[in-house]
Amino acid sequence: MSNDTFQITCSSCGSRLNAKVGIIGQTRNCPKCKTPILIEPPKQTQPQPPTLPPKQTLPPHPPQPQPPKQTQSQTQAQPQAQATTPIITNTPSIAQPIYTPISSGRQVENVPVRLDYRNRYFVLNSDHVVAVWEAGRGWQINVGNGFAPAKKNIDSIPDQGTFAFAELVIGNPELSMTSIGGPTAMHVFRITLRGALTALYRDEGEILRKVESESSLTKPQQTALWQYLSENFTAESIANSRSIIVTDEN
Repeated sequence: MSNDTFQITCSSCGSRLNAKVGIIGQTRNCPKCKTPILIEPPKQTQPQPPTLPPKQTLPPHPPQPQPPKQTQSQTQAQPQAQATTPIITNTPSIAQPIYTPISSGRQVENVPVRLDYRNRYFVLNSDHVVAVWEAGRGWQINVGNGFAPAKKNIDSIPDQGTFAFAELVIGNPELSMTSIGGPTAMHVFRITLRGALTALYRDEGEILRKVESESSLTKPQQTALWQYLSENFTAESIANSRSIIVTDEN
């Protein structure tokens, strides 16, 4: 640094900058944070010895606990106890059910605890499909002329109303809905909470926490869902599934 320049420090972001003697008394903007800086002459300070960082020390090792001494009879009995103790694992098996029984404070039985990648999920209002979910695509919202990602079409998500949440179970985990096998069961739940469907553009599985009770599809809802499946999947894949969706109960 030459004699006609000196260093100043930005009081806002802490950046150290070079300033010319000729602009003392003027104001300049910090090139990093754009805060106005008054250029003041450097203060005469005594040189300070460099500050060394403090030395780091490792915490002392705590004394290692010693195992209790075992009597001869305990030593002989231990192998037998280990041989009869079952091995317990918390790792879920893919064959385990993904439904939860009725929980305290809620009226919901058998609600899925997660979205199964093999199945299809639908949200319906009184007479048409509002949203659909499938693995790899996430929630798609009905925008009038088709379906588009819910995260990019938040304004198209209904804010209130009574909705049906339907899970279409695919029977063979090795087959998709476009293959032989198709749906084998359907579970339907009711959603009435105001703003519940806003969960569709957040976490994909959050909508499962909005269901209130088990329900069934009305005739218009059955018709709307069957029409959607007929338009989006091969006739072969859903040929044996009409009785699952369209019933004579409603």
